[in-house]
Amino acid sequence: MALIFAFLLCLKTPPQPACSDVADCRAQAAAAARRGDFETYHDLAWKAVQKGRRNDPELMYELAHAQALSGHYDDALVMLERLADMGIPIDAATNDDFVKVRLLPRWAEVAAKIAGHPAPPSATAPNASNAPGAANAGVPPAPPDEAVTFEAAALTPSALAHDAVSKRFVVADRSAARLVVIDEISRHVVNYASAASAGFLDELTGVALDARRGDLWIASAKGQGDDASSVVHKLQLVSGRRLLEASLPDGTGAARLVGVTVTPDGTVYAVDGVGARVFRLRPGARRLEQAMRLEAGRPTAVAAADDRVLYVATTEGLLRVDVGSRASARVKSVEDLTGFDSLEWRDGSLFGVQRASGAYLVVRVALDAAGTRAQPRAILAAGTEPAVGTLATDGFYYVAGSGTIRKLKLR
Repeated sequence: MALIFAFLLCLKTPPQPACSDVADCRAQAAAAARRGDFETYHDLAWKAVQKGRRNDPELMYELAHAQALSGHYDDALVMLERLADMGIPIDAATNDDFVKVRLLPRWAEVAAKIAGHPAPPSATAPNASNAPGAANAGVPPAPPDEAVTFEAAALTPSALAHDAVSKRFVVADRSAARLVVIDEISRHVVNYASAASAGFLDELTGVALDARRGDLWIASAKGQGDDASSVVHKLQLVSGRRLLEASLPDGTGAARLVGVTVTPDGTVYAVDGVGARVFRLRPGARRLEQAMRLEAGRPTAVAAADDRVLYVATTEGLLRVDVGSRASARVKSVEDLTGFDSLEWRDGSLFGVQRASGAYLVVRVALDAAGTRAQPRAILAAGTEPAVGTLATDGFYYVAGSGTIRKLKLR
């Protein structure tokens, strides 16, 4: 009876692939990956690790790649973490074949480790994103290029804008309630506007650049909770000269504006992190008005998709807000879309800096045609230091660490 059972088990168990040495295992593994046979790819990659030298990073990465494609996502994450702890540069944060691994709860922690050792432009393992059955989340961005380094030891950035015409960055300094300008060419840092010159309150909490009209909009605030108050300021982009100070409506009560955005028609919107409200400043107006109240979470950032639709980041996730009909709907997603400190929109995707598990992630969230369902986010960059970013015509810029602005080229 035992012999019969063993015979039947052999019939049901597929034969394991065999290979003679590391080179043979890797050659067969690559062939399996090309034809989309990812389980065989996994088995052969594992055999290569067993036959190779101990802790060979190239073999370990190829095994992680095979684990990701064959559905062994947790195993792949463990292997990637081992490589990151060894200081090995890998491309798992941008390689499409690891998209399902990036959905795991612990990915942000591992991504922060990976960010300390940027990957070279070419991947170590063969990219199987075009093979049958491979996960594909779109074309990954190029590795980040260092754009600008500057001397500003006392600067604590809270928001960033990029003026493509003058090739300057405008940085909000949270601690000093001032704006500084960093020249992209000369790298010089100069004061642009201060509380004394522009009437800012204690903290700068939002920046929006209206390149079409040559204006810069700033939200400033003081106090917290029931003592909070805010103002929206309009500055001339070229000079930093104060043009307008827009107050909240009478009877608003406590309000802390945590984000500001400008629509194509010139309407300015700001979101209140205390009362979960959207305020609006119409073109030509001198005082904000309440546009609507939100029913989900505390707002943390806002972006305009067009003249009518906004996206608001809240403590409960992302909202699609139609200010025309005064309706909002939560953006559906399989992953956590909270923790956004900044948010911007372009061509059906949201870009921003997201805080997750002690890391700061630069992410792109592509949406469906209706704008209410998110595809798996793409993590474009990650780090452990606070970061602020902005979307520009030629990519996404973000302040990463002391005195460095990096650019992600978006393809």
